[in-house]
Amino acid sequence: MSTAQNKVFGIGTMLGAGMEALLIQSNYYQMLAASEAKARKKKQQEELEDIERFQSMSQSNPDK
Repeated sequence: MSTAQNKVFGIGTMLGAGMEALLIQSNYYQMLAASEAKARKKKQQEELEDIERFQSMSQSNPDK
């Protein structure tokens, strides 16, 4: 590799490491995990409601 490529690679690596440090310090990953957990919980609740709705429909129409 040439010297210019090494400099670009080094700068990119340093910027990436800096961004990671910033994201870790700002608790971004914890907020992201909490948001994803909330979305999963909401989806699971919707699925349970759908199952309950289906079961109640099946019980009210036993001949079908």
